[in-house]
Amino acid sequence: MKALKSRAISSGTGIEQARQKLPNVERTWYGIVSPLIVIAIIAIAWEFASLNVSPILIPSPQRVGSDFIKLLGLKSTRVAFLISIRELYIGLTIGVVAGILLGMLIGRYRVAEGILGPFINSANATPLNILIPLLIVWVGISTNARILFIILITFFPVLLNTAGGLRNVGRGYVEVGMTMGLNEKQLLRKVILPAAIPYIIAGLRIGVALAVIGMILGEMEISNVGLGYLLSFYGQGFQTGMLIGLVFIAALIGVINVMIVRGIQRVWFKWTIVGK
Repeated sequence: MKALKSRAISSGTGIEQARQKLPNVERTWYGIVSPLIVIAIIAIAWEFASLNVSPILIPSPQRVGSDFIKLLGLKSTRVAFLISIRELYIGLTIGVVAGILLGMLIGRYRVAEGILGPFINSANATPLNILIPLLIVWVGISTNARILFIILITFFPVLLNTAGGLRNVGRGYVEVGMTMGLNEKQLLRKVILPAAIPYIIAGLRIGVALAVIGMILGEMEISNVGLGYLLSFYGQGFQTGMLIGLVFIAALIGVINVMIVRGIQRVWFKWTIVGK
């Protein structure tokens, strides 16, 4: 009898261990194996297309790899990268901070929303690239104009998501906090902001991705510096290998930005992650 019980216990333990291992297997499949399969399929299709199309339109993966290594060795690429990164993170920092602060203001106070809401909605509905000539007139063809454009393109998604998060905090949470005697400052810090964190993080993810677009577009349109200028230069010269290499660099910057936001979420706001 004892032997049967021990077998049942051991078999039950084995089932539980198998269940615990299953999520790790799924995570490995979806996080590592699946992307590698997709990359392999894309590489094969790319290689096949390069054999049947002019190399000016679609260079082979080997040619792009060679041009990419050459690109990294150029001083002009390093200088352009440093200029772009500096402007990107200055504009991104200012845009995110301003977006969160103003979003908290209009999301919490109806008076602020009534006064500022129409102007913010109108500005958000306006395509920001049409403001570039105006920025050049106001600020000139300078670093400040490019940074200002990054600030603008980052500011609105962060602001709107922050405001939406504060507005969607359950009334019950606020009432419980007021019942416990929390003042407005304590209510905001201990109840409202924690409940709005998932919305703010969603706005950050959108903002950091758009910031890279703003960086490239500003450098293309406002002045001949940075990665945006190199993209225009190699594109006009039909140097497609170099052009694709720069696209990879710009995409990598965007991916790193999103990973930074996800890292911040996992370290300080782990409780907001669904399906961990």
